[in-house]
Amino acid sequence: MKHFYIPFLMILFFVQTKSFAQDIPVKPDSLDLKTGIAGGLPKQADSLRSGQLPLRLPRLNPAENLLPQFTPYQRFTLEPQHSDKETNFPQIHWHGAASDFINSKSRTAIATTMPTSNLLLHSSATIGMVETPFFGKGYYYILDAGARYAINPALTMGVSGGYNSNFDVMPLWNAGIDASYQVNRNLMFDGGLTYMKTARNDFSLNQSAVMIDLHGRYRLNDDWYLNAYGGMPVLQNSNKSDMPMLPMMNAPYYGGSVEHWFKPTMGVEAGMIWMRDMFSGKMRPQPKLELLFRPGR
Repeated sequence: MKHFYIPFLMILFFVQTKSFAQDIPVKPDSLDLKTGIAGGLPKQADSLRSGQLPLRLPRLNPAENLLPQFTPYQRFTLEPQHSDKETNFPQIHWHGAASDFINSKSRTAIATTMPTSNLLLHSSATIGMVETPFFGKGYYYILDAGARYAINPALTMGVSGGYNSNFDVMPLWNAGIDASYQVNRNLMFDGGLTYMKTARNDFSLNQSAVMIDLHGRYRLNDDWYLNAYGGMPVLQNSNKSDMPMLPMMNAPYYGGSVEHWFKPTMGVEAGMIWMRDMFSGKMRPQPKLELLFRPGR
């Protein structure tokens, strides 16, 4: 097991140090109204009928959990479309996303449907590839399904579960709950709890963890925002006490950033994130500089 674990960490570390920006829109359109995004929820108290909706999915690349991101989730902006026409089955809408790094790529297909005006069901499938000069190419896939429910115009909650093949080396199961709350026109909070567990593997390793992540976003004006991030494992368990926890189950982080939108669809975010170094175990600062994209207004 030890002969595997060190190369496995080296692959993840290489992906961490060589990665750069993504081409996925991950930011909400604005904090105007009560959903955190432009267009927002309609004024009725229990509907996802129109506007745009942020959807949380696991990171497209397993090694992205090691990067100084704002949460261990990827945010997608969807436009739920609910029809009042009576049909036997609700319509299914398809969405796509991609993640391209120097040495890794992934593609995701997302299917959504709205049985009622305040309930969104979603599922996704991701396939990806990571390449390093030391170990060649590794392939993985991620399956995820869940639901989001609008309790009122300010509060939305979701549940999800999925499977990550993790290069067919150390596959993982996950299940979680999350929520987003719009306090007022300028302030929004979101966060979640995730349970992760190793699936059956050739190394007889059985590890599990409960992770918590929080994100706050404050609107200064239409172009400037402040962000605060934090996350950590709150419970950990392993059947082999001499083996360290897998990096994605043992990566606490905290930090903040300033976000500026210099164009309606393009912006930049810069700040500092402190994360636990997987080798030394110390919290080390890492600069965060990322281009941001969002749907046109």
